[in-house]
This record gives sequence, structure tokens and C-alpha cells, in this order.
Amino acid sequence: MNQEIKMQAAAFKDKKRGSPDNKEGADDPAYENIIFKTQHQPKGSHSPAKNKAQSKPPPDPAQVPRWLPRAMMNLYVLLAVSCVILLVLVLVKNSEMSQELLVLKRELQNVSLSVGECQEEGKKRWSDVDQSIKAAKQSIDMVKSKVHEGNQKLRTLATVSNINEIKTTLQEILQMLKMSNPKPTPQ
Repeated sequence: MNQEIKMQAAAFKDKKRGSPDNKEGADDPAYENIIFKTQHQPKGSHSPAKNKAQSKPPPDPAQVPRWLPRAMMNLYVLLAVSCVILLVLVLVKNSEMSQELLVLKRELQNVSLSVGECQEEGKKRWSDVDQSIKAAKQSIDMVKSKVHEGNQKLRTLATVSNINEIKTTLQEILQMLKMSNPKPTPQ
């Protein structure tokens, strides 16, 4: 029954296109069936082919092959899997890099602490050196002042006339002492 309806619809379309040259019996459905059956019946064969209406139409050059959607789906799946693999690789590398950066951060903090300690120790040593230098300067200044005082005393005493006077005075004193003490006689 469905086959008859399909055949009538096809015949109606052919009729509208103007394919049958003979217009007589155009309104008769049986005539349309006959025209449809004779148009699609292979030449040299008188038996009606019932499977011809159900057979595939000739392939349309614009029609997509059956394997193409499946191949496209496989390509999409392959692309998705590749993206997931790349994402996993990036995440693993990111994790490794973050671990390395954390280790580097700790090492930099240790170095920074060590540098700070060295600077503090250097400041303490420098203050000790600075105090020692100040103390040495004070000692030098004190020695300079004493030397200066001694030089001034020597200048006052070191005049040639004063020394000669002292010498003559000492000689006189010695002579007086010799005279006042006669030599004891041996007994």
C-alpha cells in the first residue's frame, strides 16, 4: 500500500514536470500507476520490479560518503586525546617547575639570611676596628703632647750657655769636696 502511494506521488511529480506526452487519463490514478510502472520498468523485461522502488537512488556526487562522518569523529577524538595529553604534560612540567622554584626560593632566603648575618658581623667588627683606631689616635695624640712638652723642657735646658755654666758649677763643687776631705792615711 505504501509502495503504491510512493509510486503515485512520483508519477504526480512526473506529470507536473510534463514528462508524459499524452495527456489523456491524466486524472485517473490507475493511469498514473501504469505510467510510473512503465517508466521505471527495465527495457526487455515485462515483469514489474517491486524492489526497484526500494533500491538506493544513484549516488549524488555532492552526497557525503558513509565513512566520512566516522573518520571525522575519529579525528576529533584523536585531537581531544592529544589536547588532554598535552595538557597533562604542561601540568606536570608546571608542577616540576613550581617545585624547583620553591627550592630556589628557599635557597635564596638562606643566602639572604647569611648575607644579613655577615653584614651584622661586619658592622660589629668594623665598630671594634673603629674603636681601636680611635684609641690608637688618642694614644698617639697623648704621646705627641708628651714629646712636645719634653721638647720644650729640653729647649729651655739645652741652651749651650746653661750647660757650660752647669759644668763649671759642678767642677767647682767637686773641687771643694776634694779639698774639704783630705785623703785618709793608711794605717
